[in-house]
Amino acid sequence: MTSKPSLWRRFGRLRVAALVIASLPFILLPMLGVLWLWQDGHLLFWLAALLGAGSVGFLLHWLAQRLEQRNEQPPDTQPNPHWPAQADSPWQAVDSIASNVNIDDYPLSDGAKLWELGKQTLRQVAHHYHPNREQPLLEMTLPHALLIIERASRELRILISETVPLSHQITLGDITRAQQWKATYERYENLYRVGHAVIDPAGAVFREFRRAVSSRIVGYGSDKLQTWLLQEYVRKVGYYAIDLYSGNLLMSDADPTASISAASQQATQDADARQQILNEEPLRILVLGRTNAGKSSLINALFGELRTVADIVPDTTQQLLAFSLEREGKTRALIFDSPGFDSELLQSKRLQQAVTEADLILLVTPANIADRHDEYSMVRQIRRWQTGLKNRRPAPLLLVLTHIDLLRPLREWQPPYPIDPPETPKAMSIYNALMTAVEQLKIAPEDTVPVCLLEGQQYNIDDALWASIIARQDDAEKARYLRCLNQRRKEENWNLLWTQLRNTGRLLKAPLSR
Repeated sequence: MTSKPSLWRRFGRLRVAALVIASLPFILLPMLGVLWLWQDGHLLFWLAALLGAGSVGFLLHWLAQRLEQRNEQPPDTQPNPHWPAQADSPWQAVDSIASNVNIDDYPLSDGAKLWELGKQTLRQVAHHYHPNREQPLLEMTLPHALLIIERASRELRILISETVPLSHQITLGDITRAQQWKATYERYENLYRVGHAVIDPAGAVFREFRRAVSSRIVGYGSDKLQTWLLQEYVRKVGYYAIDLYSGNLLMSDADPTASISAASQQATQDADARQQILNEEPLRILVLGRTNAGKSSLINALFGELRTVADIVPDTTQQLLAFSLEREGKTRALIFDSPGFDSELLQSKRLQQAVTEADLILLVTPANIADRHDEYSMVRQIRRWQTGLKNRRPAPLLLVLTHIDLLRPLREWQPPYPIDPPETPKAMSIYNALMTAVEQLKIAPEDTVPVCLLEGQQYNIDDALWASIIARQDDAEKARYLRCLNQRRKEENWNLLWTQLRNTGRLLKAPLSR
């Protein structure tokens, strides 16, 4: 078996000779320049300038390193803001792997080690979600495993093509040949340096100094770029692994909120049959409270017009009613009025469904009552139901304190009534009622808004209540996103199952029809 020709022989001796002869003038130029400087007596000045320029360059490089460390930029790949809280721990583990990765241990030219690094990242995430499994890495389907590789590779491709100069032109063959030339060069480099020092000692000092400074600067930049690529590789793989194991990875790239769900579509049609169906999934706001707490009046106040009958007599609202809400260009939503939870009109199963499908919950309670046992039980039940939601974010809950006009002094109503600090007896009564409700229901004061719903005398609706709703809109949007994602994942699973059964039927039918 003939041995493969060396890189030297592949290039050709005649080509090497031609290259050396063509380069002689450039090789001799530094020698002649140093000789001229020595003859004119300027050699020491030149060496001093060389030392000064090199020192300034090295100092600027050192300052650049310090500034980069002080103003370190966040990684390009960040955790998904829509992830549930359970994803924080595995992402911290992924970030730890990425922060400690080393190009000496995982060179970009070694595909086997890069594959092992990817498996290590996947294994870390899988162990978090399946701690009792002997091989948690295997708790994924083959299509999802391929999907992680596909999406991580796609995003890395975009990052590299937009960040690394000439990455769209340099081929893998160019990189391989460059590595071969580098290995050959390193074998003969020391011999060349010694020979050059014998022929041109003064020039050798210049070249060695320049080599030390430039290799330090260029080498640092190269190492930094390679480390960044490794870190992004780890974070991309970890990102999609968390998406997968947390149940948030869809097979398609479609936005789960881009189309309306079946439940919301039906509610929208019920709200206004003549209105065009919403072209995106709306926020779902659930209004809860005891009978005559002011739920329907609150909805009327939020709409700015009469949209539902107020609770003039007990149990006016006898089922969950949906109303379409759009106000001054703010986010469109479906707002659900409900029967009093102290009545028997709302079944527990239906209430649980409404709570778990809500993106924002407004709990209404009168300010002028002392016993809030029913409200406390409802708050605890809501939190239990929300805790049981797998891979979902709980909907934020706001406590709306109504009937503040009925607090002492009874005949006084001259708003505004600032309560931080309270300046009048009425404001003090409102403050005391708010703090009592907060203590009884274990809800934060900043999540509680006192309002008056009297027609023509509404107070704290447009400013305080709407401001609180808007302040929690980001959390509500995250709850909406994961709710839609869960619904789309179920629909996708059924669609894929029917597609697979249909295609399997065709495959089985083909041989029988011959």
